[in-house]
Amino acid sequence: MIGNAGLKTLHVFSIDVEDWYQSSFDHGADISDVCVNNTRKVLGVLGQHGVKGTFFMQGMVASKFPDLVREIDSLGHEVQSHGYSHRPINSMTPAEFKAELTKTSRLIEDVTGKPVTGFRAPDFSIDSGTFWAFDVMRECGILYDSSIFPLKTRRYGVSGFAKGYSVINTPSGTVDELPVSVLELNWAGRLRFPVGGGGYFRLLPLWFLNYCVERLDEEALPFVIYCHPYEFNPEELRMIMRRIPLTRRLHQGLGRGNFQKKVSHLLSTRAFGTMSSVLAGLKNNRGKKACA
Repeated sequence: MIGNAGLKTLHVFSIDVEDWYQSSFDHGADISDVCVNNTRKVLGVLGQHGVKGTFFMQGMVASKFPDLVREIDSLGHEVQSHGYSHRPINSMTPAEFKAELTKTSRLIEDVTGKPVTGFRAPDFSIDSGTFWAFDVMRECGILYDSSIFPLKTRRYGVSGFAKGYSVINTPSGTVDELPVSVLELNWAGRLRFPVGGGGYFRLLPLWFLNYCVERLDEEALPFVIYCHPYEFNPEELRMIMRRIPLTRRLHQGLGRGNFQKKVSHLLSTRAFGTMSSVLAGLKNNRGKKACA
């Protein structure tokens, strides 16, 4: 059970459901059943702690393994869209992006019977040059997004973007944005440090992650964690026999051994929920402040 559910801030646990080799190395590869086994590891960890999360499901995974979509939904988790092919948005045209969104939503909705209203872009590929994607999202029924990395890095991110909840206006309507978490430090000015997932989360020590949550709690900001099923399987890269550069194996493999332990600690000491439930609370609080 959740160890500290009385805390004022409800945090977000989100999972980008994809196959490591296909999503990270070869977009033309088939999806393997290793992805299913890894995702079930995540479901087991969440079940141990009584936590419901948001699963951003890649369409190719949903197409090949609809029973996995059904299983995630039946356990009370939220199933939303992670695009279809895992191609980055900044490599697509608006028409291509719309086709991927529509296809993935249909695959998920046919299984769950519930509308797909949330989205996260592969590789955080909505940047300052692809804000047109929000209008496409809204046209396709997407009401909230978690695609922007609020820190500019070599590969992705938008410098200076809001750390917490914000609203994106488009010609088709509004989209709620809730980015993954960054920590803002006052070192030689305001510097932002990535803490919410991926290699950053795998390599950061647990004491520092606890500090990050405490800082975000003080600011009444949710700690938005993102992870991938393959990060729960430290043996996966040894199992893949295809030729993959050593640097890529190191980049994707470091820190996997202690990843599940870190996640379990946070789930047992903080209150976590789905993206939709956290957004509902944030919007409600904003409304109360506006009326005050």
